[in-house]
Parts: sequence; C-alpha cells; structure tokens
Amino acid sequence: VCAGTLNGLSVTGDAQHQYQTLHKMYNNCEIVMGNLEIVLIDHTQDLSFLQTIREVTGYILIAMNVFASLPLQNLRVIRGTQFYEEKYALFVLLNYNPNTTHALRQLGLNQLTEILAGGVYIEKNAQLCHVETVEWRDIMRDPRLEPVV
Repeated sequence: VCAGTLNGLSVTGDAQHQYQTLHKMYNNCEIVMGNLEIVLIDHTQDLSFLQTIREVTGYILIAMNVFASLPLQNLRVIRGTQFYEEKYALFVLLNYNPNTTHALRQLGLNQLTEILAGGVYIEKNAQLCHVETVEWRDIMRDPRLEPVV
C-alpha cells in the first residue's frame, strides 16, 4: 500500500524530478490510497514499476506525458473516492508533443473492470489508439454519467 497525491497538473521540478518522485512513490506498490497522478513524464523513462498497481482508491490523472505506453495492465479497480474536476475517476489529457512523434499510444488498462464512482474523460491525445472501442459504460458503475472520449 502506498499514498497517492493531490497535485493535479501542478509539478515541482523538471521531468526527471517528476519521474524520480513517481518511481519512489509507486515502486512495488499494489494499492494506491488516494490518487495516481502521472504528469509530465518523458518518453525515455521506464514506467514498468507501475505494473504492480492493482487498485487506486481515488482518481487517475494522466496528463502532459510523452511516453508511448502506460503499463497499468494489472489495474483492476478505480474506486473514485476522490474525483478530478469534481466528477472524473479517470482523466487522460494532452499526452503528446506536437513538435515530435512522441505520444501516448496505448493505455494498457486490460484488466480494468470497475470504476466504482466517477466518470471517464479522455481528450486531446493525438496518437492514442483503441479508447473508443472500450465499453466504458460497462466499467463505470454510475449509469448517469456519460464517458467523454
């Protein structure tokens, strides 16, 4: 079990510092108590340490990154005890660099079966594949929410 963050899009230091902080917090972590915020990570960084995460109690924010793939293949549940922008449990935004070919191409959430509270917002990810083929309504427990993809 490890603690999550509540920084939103605020970052301290450069991309290298962001990565070191992320690695220190989530290496060998299975349950994130709070939010998983992955912001401003470069394409050269190895994120394989994230594959141990099975559950996030808050929200997941993936924004302003340029890595190709997010290795969260063992994540099963986002509990949504906290929301990003007051209603989202999964928020994925601006994961590409318009000046290069580096961009998020694959979310890799193959095991995600439940978002217990909150919605899904995925926008402005120029090279992200297959998100429109996911049945987000089957994963989201709240039938009143419309996924924004």
